[in-house]
Amino acid sequence: MFSMRATISIPAGLAYGENEALPDSPGSPDVRIAIANMVHSFPGGVAALAKRSGVSANSLQHKVNLNNDTHHLKVDELQRLLRASGDIGPTQALAAMQGHVCIRINPVTPTSLLDGQARLLDSVAELSRAVRDAGESGMPVTKTLIRRAEFHLGELLGNANALVSVLRARMPRHEGYTK
Repeated sequence: MFSMRATISIPAGLAYGENEALPDSPGSPDVRIAIANMVHSFPGGVAALAKRSGVSANSLQHKVNLNNDTHHLKVDELQRLLRASGDIGPTQALAAMQGHVCIRINPVTPTSLLDGQARLLDSVAELSRAVRDAGESGMPVTKTLIRRAEFHLGELLGNANALVSVLRARMPRHEGYTK
């Protein structure tokens, strides 16, 4: 027999009044470390990523130095670095600070609720097969097997997101409705 439990998650920005202190949360050092790792692990190093993203290599070196408190990345610079590197580590760290997760999804557009459900179930099966295949042999799991499982996880989450979007689109709109 299954039992259902309700959980309520309220973002800190909505849960506290304007005069109340926000609770402690994992701090920004994780984000700064993720940014430094993204920059320094890029093939060709700081200079290559700087060139690819259109920022000064010297300035970037200072901005990602964990011992430097005077130089900081601007949001648009971080966006260019993320796009140029393809590394989502800093985005994942920011999301985690707020109690969220961030992974790459593969966007899909179901044609109906039934199509959305079928795609969702197919993606559950594909992820299950990828995990089974990776663990079944008893051999060490390779990066290729991990990438396959991550791909199918992205498919699953993309399909789940798309299915809810199709459902949301069928909701009647009322005057003054904003979401």
